[in-house]
Amino acid sequence: MSSEDNASIIRRLYDAVNRKDVEYIASLGSPTSEWLDVPFDLTSTGPSAIVGPWQSWFDIFPDATCEVRSLNALGDVVVAQGIGRGTHRGVFPSPAGQLQPTGRRMEVRFCDVYRLEDGKIARADSYFDFYGLLRQLAPAHPALVHAE
Repeated sequence: MSSEDNASIIRRLYDAVNRKDVEYIASLGSPTSEWLDVPFDLTSTGPSAIVGPWQSWFDIFPDATCEVRSLNALGDVVVAQGIGRGTHRGVFPSPAGQLQPTGRRMEVRFCDVYRLEDGKIARADSYFDFYGLLRQLAPAHPALVHAE
């Protein structure tokens, strides 16, 4: 597929995220797909590797949206940068512990790097500012206390 085709697939992915169209998101997975949440060093593999992380995000932030500010493709690699937004309504299992719902709104910057094969996502590496997200959701969290 061309760079333009791959860019279009990822644009449609973010449109599907904003609509919570898990069926479309799931259709981008394959038996060999991999998704790496970089801040958590957590890799998902297999047919649900692409939809699983998004479904978890929707469970935590039911009104989650992604504003893509930059999307560039070179061959089978597509890089998307933007801002994710949502309201913390679900339990967030994180490296800092279980964050109980706070009802707080958040904005988090992200950079997702995708490698596509035959119209499917073979690999996704998702980078986002977990520390900034944690500061918004749990400002009194022990990990955020600064020693002087």
